[in-house]
Amino acid sequence: MKKFIILLMAFTAFSCSSDDNDPVDNNGIRNPYTGSVVGSWKTVGLSLNDMAYDVDCDADEPADDVYTFTFFEDGTFDVYENCFPEVLYAEGTYQTTGNVLTLNLNGQTGKAHMVDYLNENMLEWRFTIGNDGLFYNYHYLVEKLP
Repeated sequence: MKKFIILLMAFTAFSCSSDDNDPVDNNGIRNPYTGSVVGSWKTVGLSLNDMAYDVDCDADEPADDVYTFTFFEDGTFDVYENCFPEVLYAEGTYQTTGNVLTLNLNGQTGKAHMVDYLNENMLEWRFTIGNDGLFYNYHYLVEKLP
């Protein structure tokens, strides 16, 4: 009888689930984004090594790495500089697996965790997977363009 009660208690403890309204935690990444990135995303915030940079094109010294990314259904993407949107900066390929965005551009690869800001039009891309690569240690706050 003791074994039955212990087994029942263990089963009850493991069968309890957390509240579905709690934020998701994925390797320390809260609210991972696993949706589609197809469309255009403009940089509205940028930090490198935890230091924030000015993304305003009218600023005296705007950051160099402020881009608009346009992702296509076929796994390719284009990059435009925010301050010169008519000029194509680069082209590459991408893929998403869960909340990981992998960019391949000019022979370099960068991997970012995609974080949902609980606003369907805002994401953060944290390029901190691995220990180097394209955009390593950059955090882009991006907004989806209409």
